[in-house]
Amino acid sequence: MGGGNWWDVLPREVYSTLERVETGHPWYSVYRIHDWLYAILEDGQYDEALMYLIIGEDRAALIDGGTGIGRLDLLVAELTDKPCLLLLTHTHNDHVGGCRVFDEIAVFDDAMSRESAAEGLGREKMGEMLEGDAVIREYPPGFDPENFHAPPYEVTRWLGDGDVVDLGGRMLEVLHTPGHSSDHVCLLDRDARYLYTGDIYYTGAVTSYLPGGDHEAFIESCRRLVDLIPHYDWLMPAHNEPLVEEGQMAEMLRAAEDIGAGRLTEYTERRSVAVNYDVLVRRFQFSRFSLSVRADLFSE
Repeated sequence: MGGGNWWDVLPREVYSTLERVETGHPWYSVYRIHDWLYAILEDGQYDEALMYLIIGEDRAALIDGGTGIGRLDLLVAELTDKPCLLLLTHTHNDHVGGCRVFDEIAVFDDAMSRESAAEGLGREKMGEMLEGDAVIREYPPGFDPENFHAPPYEVTRWLGDGDVVDLGGRMLEVLHTPGHSSDHVCLLDRDARYLYTGDIYYTGAVTSYLPGGDHEAFIESCRRLVDLIPHYDWLMPAHNEPLVEEGQMAEMLRAAEDIGAGRLTEYTERRSVAVNYDVLVRRFQFSRFSLSVRADLFSE
C-alpha cells in the first residue's frame, strides 16, 4: 500500500456501474444490484462495511450489521416492507453494531458467537472504529460517540453448516468457513450464483490473526470455497466493493497456501494492537488484496 489517505480510493470504480438509491439515511450509500438485492455501504468509516439486503417473496435478509453508527433497521424499512432477518457472517465489532435494532438475528452456533450475543461489546472496543481519521462523514442524528457500544443481543436462529435460509423463492446456503474467525460463515445463493464471502475475501486487508482466527483453518475454508466455484460467478464481500470475479477466490487460496508454506519472503512486519489483542503480524501484499498472519506462524 502506498501513502495517502484511506478515502483517496473513494468512490470505488464498481459503484459507477450500479444504480445509486437516495434514502433518508445519508450515513449509508445504497446501490441497487437487482430489484431484490441492494448493496449498503458505510463508506464514511475506515472499514467500509458492506452489507446486502436480499428480498425474497416472503421475507428479507440483511447480511451483516455493520458498525452500528447508523440506523440500519430504519434504512431497511425504506427499502422493503417485508420482515427482515439480520444474518451475521461473524461477530467482529464491525459486523455486530446493528444487532441492537433487529428482533430477528441468525448467526453460526459457536463459542465465539455465544459470547458475543451474551456480552456484547463495550465502548472501548466499539470506539476503535471512531479513532483518528477513521470517520470522514458527519455522524447521523441521534448517534452518541461517547456512549457507543454494542449491547447483548438475542439470537433467534443458531445456524449450522449446511443450513438453508429460505426467504421464499431465494435460498441462502450456510457454509461454515472458519479462519478469519471461528464463527465465520459464507452464504451461497446457487440460483443467483452469488457467494457472500464475509471477511474471508475482500479487496482489502484480509486477516487470519484476529481473535478467533486460525491460518490453517483459513486455508481449508478457501479450499472449500474454490471447490464450489462451479456454483457461483461473483464474490460478494463484506467490505469495500461487491461483484468481484469468482477467480479471486482461487487467488486467495494460493496466497494463503504460499504464506503458510513459507514460500513468500516479501512482507512487512508490525505489531497489531487493539483492546483484545497485541500480536506481531506479517502482511503480504497481492494484486487485489493483502493477507496478514501471525508472525509466530513461522516459528520453529
